Amino acid sequence: MFLQPKKIILPTLIQKYKIKDITPNQSNNNQELIDQLKIDIRNNGLLCPLVVNKGILIDGHHRYEAIKDFCTETLVYVIQNKEMENILSKINSYIWFDYLGTLNG
Repeated sequence: MFLQPKKIILPTLIQKYKIKDITPNQSNNNQELIDQLKIDIRNNGLLCPLVVNKGILIDGHHRYEAIKDFCTETLVYVIQNKEMENILSKINSYIWFDYLGTLNG
């Protein structure tokens, strides 16, 4: 199954990626959040793209865990440097909090 993220801010950085080709770089995931995301993503779709650098997952570990069992590929941001990683992580956070209705200002 292919998942199309709903909010793509920088389309020049987007590439189609197979989930099996993405390697997470952390394992301290909140299972309750993952379970909630899995339900939300199945019902409403994937909100923001994952962020990868040379196949290593940089941002979106909970989203990755939520989709890895039913998604075969998705669009991801492919970055090359720490500066862009920080920018995209902040953008994805703003989009998420706006989606939740908790973004103030």
